[in-house]
Amino acid sequence: MQTMVFTGRLAADPQISPDFAKAVFRLLEKRGVDVGGKDRIVGVNCVSWAKGLNEKVIARGLAKGCEALVVGAFIDTAYTAGDGTERAAKELVVNRLTILDWATDRAAEPGAEGAADMADEAVEMTRPHKGRRAAA
Repeated sequence: MQTMVFTGRLAADPQISPDFAKAVFRLLEKRGVDVGGKDRIVGVNCVSWAKGLNEKVIARGLAKGCEALVVGAFIDTAYTAGDGTERAAKELVVNRLTILDWATDRAAEPGAEGAADMADEAVEMTRPHKGRRAAA
């Protein structure tokens, strides 16, 4: 399996299942300009199956326009479009997520923690505490 790294900004707010089992979002990245002088935009659909990540980080800290770095593997998926035709797509399955630009406006929502608190919480989840051994 090949590991891919993609950095970009969210095209829209993430779509998260009610039980936080699945989160889907699209990252867009500008890759220079074409011969006509238009911006070349590359997009990738990302999917996360990590319930804790979806609930504690993606739902609280990502919104349209936020910048993120995703490390993962591409998979091919098949689906039926609204017109009944069968289609195929590639999705980047999230193994690691680094949010480079937190959704600060989410802090104003009732019950949401501030972006800085969420960033600290995400770091704490991955870093062992002093005097304690990391879980194997």
